[in-house]
Amino acid sequence: MDKESLITINESFSNEDLSFFEKLEKKEFESSDLLDLKVEAEEISNDSEINELLGYQEIEKNLTYKLPYQIEGALRILRDLNGSALLADEVGLGKTITSSLVVKECIVRGFAKRILILTPPSLVNQWVGELKDKFELDFKIIEKESDWNNSPLAIASIDRVKIYDRKTGDFRHSEAHNIPWDLLMVDEAHKLKESNTLRWKFVDKLQKKRFLLLTATPFQNDLLELYNLLHLLKKGHLGTMKEFRKKFLNGGNKRHPLNPKALKLKLDEVMVRRKRSQTGIEYKKRIPRIISIELTEEEKKIYDKITELLKEQYFYSAGGQINPRLIVFALLPKVTSSSKSAIESLTKIAENEKYHFETRRFANEILSDYKDLKKDSKMEKLIEIISEKLKDNPKEKILIYTKHPSTLEYIREKLEPFNLKVTGFMGGLTREEKGDKIREFKYKSQVLICTDAGAEGLNLQFCHVLINYDLPWNPMSVEQRIGRLDRIGQKNDMEIYSLATKGTMEEYVVDLIINKMCCVGLVIGELPIILFNLGLDSEGKAASNKIEERLLHAFINSKNNLDMFARDVSEIEKVIREGMLQYEESKEASSELLDAEEDLLKELDEKYLK
Repeated sequence: MDKESLITINESFSNEDLSFFEKLEKKEFESSDLLDLKVEAEEISNDSEINELLGYQEIEKNLTYKLPYQIEGALRILRDLNGSALLADEVGLGKTITSSLVVKECIVRGFAKRILILTPPSLVNQWVGELKDKFELDFKIIEKESDWNNSPLAIASIDRVKIYDRKTGDFRHSEAHNIPWDLLMVDEAHKLKESNTLRWKFVDKLQKKRFLLLTATPFQNDLLELYNLLHLLKKGHLGTMKEFRKKFLNGGNKRHPLNPKALKLKLDEVMVRRKRSQTGIEYKKRIPRIISIELTEEEKKIYDKITELLKEQYFYSAGGQINPRLIVFALLPKVTSSSKSAIESLTKIAENEKYHFETRRFANEILSDYKDLKKDSKMEKLIEIISEKLKDNPKEKILIYTKHPSTLEYIREKLEPFNLKVTGFMGGLTREEKGDKIREFKYKSQVLICTDAGAEGLNLQFCHVLINYDLPWNPMSVEQRIGRLDRIGQKNDMEIYSLATKGTMEEYVVDLIINKMCCVGLVIGELPIILFNLGLDSEGKAASNKIEERLLHAFINSKNNLDMFARDVSEIEKVIREGMLQYEESKEASSELLDAEEDLLKELDEKYLK
């Protein structure tokens, strides 16, 4: 057979495509006229070139900035790549916006009616908020199996829906595989780098006409990660695994390919990638300021009693000791947040008869100590910081974070006598209420007090001063807080104040999370990648982040011995530091291929072919 007569067959058929050919074979079309119309419609669709985003004018008013590279990226995906691509822009360039422009355009042009977005668990609500607020799209969160039946615009935690039922021998959410999706999008797609995982297999089984994978790091440690990702996107694009190994793998070198130029050309056929240096986007520095709180003797006495209660004096009414790990996980964050939050928690213990008489007596004793307390050192320090910032600049905007609504109200109450314009922001607000609160803070208020529950999706780049009144022991929650300021459009270096009680476990935790993790020169979005590489981004046995869990276990095991606790924290720090070094090395190696210009590719070809 000569070359001219060869036919290339695209392997990526959906069930819908297959049914078309089955009908053709069985001559099941209603008439030849209908078939002619279908063929003509397909030809018109293929011939129409997309040169502008029709949906952009509908949502432009909702976007803080008009960034040409995001519009150009969406156009390229739709026009040149037919809506299926690896969107691999560098971290921090707003892949959410670019990909959402693709989603909006597909809906406006009638290309897509059934769309599924898969994200990590921590980003589901953020995605829903962004799509609603900026793109006026209502996506339904998939919580249970029956939700698939009536969710044309669906969004789901990939970790929730990938659960495999060994009894049935299928995925619990297998209904998703029976739906012909017009567009499938997967965020943080580097989590699909291994083809033997349930994540990869679940996604592979989904029927999809158009397919978007979002990740800044298509591979890090091994070129086979890249193969697995692209094999998922477009089967056969890099050949079989055997062909890929033969053509591109460089012996024992897993990061540097043979024939880098040829591999880059294949990548460019399916990938959209831009660097920050190409877009003019510059991220500002995070400047950490840890503020030590010196407790009075009375405050230190209360703190010691609370830790004793949690570790040694917490019993059921029948006398059985309550699991100290559960108690610390549930109560420690509340009782160390603020005096008001602590009093609230202790009162519930003192008044609840399910607890042992001695436990309730001890809780009442601490409550009595609080009544005699004349000074709140933590609150005084907060007021001091705010006063200094506003003295330097009366127009300064200050964002205060706390974990608990009761602490939010306490802070607001304590700031009232100082004639400060304060806005409170917590979970449960409607879209309109959120918008009103943000505008109030931007144009009228000096201080915004916010809970973590209310923080998702906020854009506060007009503010550059953040105060962590209390700090979650989960670094991802802290990263979310800072991410409200550390966004495209931030014009100032950010000052990150974090209050920490001197001479307690809190000091070590704040130092670890702020100085060693969240303010070490990483760009927003890089810490989650590092923690994923280390296997520390997921939930542990107590359904909390694994680093948070390790810190809480260290707190319990130390029995209030600061030296012992410090050693445990140092071990965690060592693991994080090594992970960051590995990430930087892998980022450099992947950039060598993904971002290389033609001249460099020639040099690499010569280097690795020697």
